[in-house]
Amino acid sequence: MDNASNDQPLGFWSATAAVVATMIGAGIFGATGGFAHQLGSDANVLLVWLFCGLLALTGALSLGELGSMLPRSGGCYAYNRYLYGETVGYLSGVLSWLLAFVGALAYITLLLGYHLQQFIPALAPAASASIVIALLSAVHCFGFREGNWMNNALTVFKVAVILAFIIAGFSVPPHAELSSSMNFHGILSAPFASAMISASFAYLGWETATWIAGDLRDPQKTLPRSLIAGTAFVTCLYLLLNIVFLRAQSVSTMKGAIDGIGLHAAEILFSGNVSTWFNCLIIVVLISSTSTILMVGARILSTMAQENQLPSSLGQANSRKSPVSALVVQAIFTIIFVWAANSHGNADNILVLIGMPTTVIMAGAVAGVFILRKKEPDRERPFQTPLYPLPPLLFLGLSIWMLVATLQYKWQASLGSLILVILIWLLKPVLRTTPAQKEN
Repeated sequence: MDNASNDQPLGFWSATAAVVATMIGAGIFGATGGFAHQLGSDANVLLVWLFCGLLALTGALSLGELGSMLPRSGGCYAYNRYLYGETVGYLSGVLSWLLAFVGALAYITLLLGYHLQQFIPALAPAASASIVIALLSAVHCFGFREGNWMNNALTVFKVAVILAFIIAGFSVPPHAELSSSMNFHGILSAPFASAMISASFAYLGWETATWIAGDLRDPQKTLPRSLIAGTAFVTCLYLLLNIVFLRAQSVSTMKGAIDGIGLHAAEILFSGNVSTWFNCLIIVVLISSTSTILMVGARILSTMAQENQLPSSLGQANSRKSPVSALVVQAIFTIIFVWAANSHGNADNILVLIGMPTTVIMAGAVAGVFILRKKEPDRERPFQTPLYPLPPLLFLGLSIWMLVATLQYKWQASLGSLILVILIWLLKPVLRTTPAQKEN
């Protein structure tokens, strides 16, 4: 989709808004409660979020270089296909779409449904999730420009509400004393690595601009700038939010609060009908994330279809530059996922199931910085990774460490990820209906 939306290209602010909107979702208001008690230290909790932010930033710096060299839509799918061939590209694209987009959408909208139920008790969470998915998909089907305008408006409103919550959280007396004590042994432990995998779910989306590079104005410059700006901003926001959470509760009392640590903190810190206002905040956050993920996810299917990795019908766009077929298929899959989920189950394991394959996919793309510097040293690089080779080296090192430690600590969820990869690979002959085009 390299030439899509030439009449309405996305500039720096729209691209950055897409990164911010995708990253800030349900994860930040729940993930900490799932692992804080295992770490036993305020400092270690904050270090988890800081390390994940640095991991995302090193990835953004690395993919900024690849994106400036290969300014096309498709993100890690496009990079891994170029680097490693059709099969790896296919697996990267389908798994990214199925887990980081459809899976995340199902998780986010179902959580949205639970919050909407506070206002409409008769409406089941799965039903309201399905309605939201259908309505937002319809808006994006109407037109690219309209969908992008909605995303930008929702993002600005979401950030404003979160900043207001942070300011309010720092304005009231704390109910728990922040401890600066640090367990250095704990930083090297498997629980710390597993916590990073869980927290990394909240950072998914830092690579958003790479998926829609074909829709960006001057992608060689806009892409790396939006990746870095969006990731750095969200990292700071997450650290401030977690400080607010820790001002409300000690880490020992957060056990089991995977889906409600933000609400618990608000109820402790503020008086009045806090739950109503906090539910409104969460609803705005989740609707914004849902809208942007729907837009970006559909472009993965569209790009893969245009490159003969998926049925060609998914690559068709209407006169307003919207990939209608991809949006409809994505909505159907997401709604099926929503209704298939009778409960959240073990949310921490769900985050690991999503996080592990996406970490591998992103690591493969980031490794491409080393590969292309060796194989294509003379190729033009409008943006070069600062402090090379440190950022990609740090990203790969942290990724490998997280994966190895999680394999030991959460082996059941890890096995589930492996089974899913094998199933997607076996489906390749069915999904590819035409011979793949040769990579230019």
